[in-house]
Amino acid sequence: MAGTLFGIIPIVYTPFDATGAIDEADVRRLVNHLIAAGAHGLAAVGGASECHKLSTDERSWLAAIVIEEAQQRLPVIVGVSAKTTDTAVTLARQAQALGAAAVFATPPTEGPVDLPALRRHFGALAEATQIPLILQDAQITVAPDDIAALAAELPALQYVKEEAADSGHRITALRRLLGDRLGILSGGSYLLDDLARGAQGAIPGSVGVADLARAFSQWRAGDTAAARTSYNHFLPLSFWRRQFPLLGAKEVLRRQGVIKVAALREPVGPTMDEHDHRELTALLGTMGPPY
Repeated sequence: MAGTLFGIIPIVYTPFDATGAIDEADVRRLVNHLIAAGAHGLAAVGGASECHKLSTDERSWLAAIVIEEAQQRLPVIVGVSAKTTDTAVTLARQAQALGAAAVFATPPTEGPVDLPALRRHFGALAEATQIPLILQDAQITVAPDDIAALAAELPALQYVKEEAADSGHRITALRRLLGDRLGILSGGSYLLDDLARGAQGAIPGSVGVADLARAFSQWRAGDTAAARTSYNHFLPLSFWRRQFPLLGAKEVLRRQGVIKVAALREPVGPTMDEHDHRELTALLGTMGPPY
């Protein structure tokens, strides 16, 4: 496997209280919950952590709390995606100082995303730190050919988080272009197909981690039938929460007693009504733990 990051590295969601403030106790409880579920690493301050709703100071503080609570039990990578390169560089330097194992970032959310712009952005991140850099191919997509060009120029670029809509085909293309030069981590929604195509793990959300971690370990051991069973256990919940990916997942964590409130920071987007809660209750009852 390329690099040292592999397996299931879930995004640590940001728990908020009823006022919209970050609940530190719940952050720490969630970190320990994910480790107990079998996570191979943690990803702090990603898009699913609602990083775009946090101030720069909150982002650095949140990264510090996750790294501190993890207590070096597993690697913690930190998201530094931002509107501008300057902000991303500041966040990356802070993450390195805190002890992050790597930083991950999309292209800047403002400005061009052609290859020269990508060279400037990821080149600045690579120059600013001495830890591995992960390019996140998500809402702002980067063509495999451009990723290969960046990898040839930037030794610090050691991983890709591949979660574009056509992620499977992109993983295949990246492996064809790069061999083992880069580690590839997917979003986890199609974990077994991703692994078969050459991914070495995934960065999913904060639910379904026990199933995905078990499926990864079984796949790695060569027991593909058992891996399929573990993966399939998570599919009903994974499909249900497409209606409200983050809020639905937080509600599962609330029901598990991991966080106190299933709250998003404004703007909140789609909400759950009584029928959604009833369906979730029925679904979880049919699945049985772990969730």
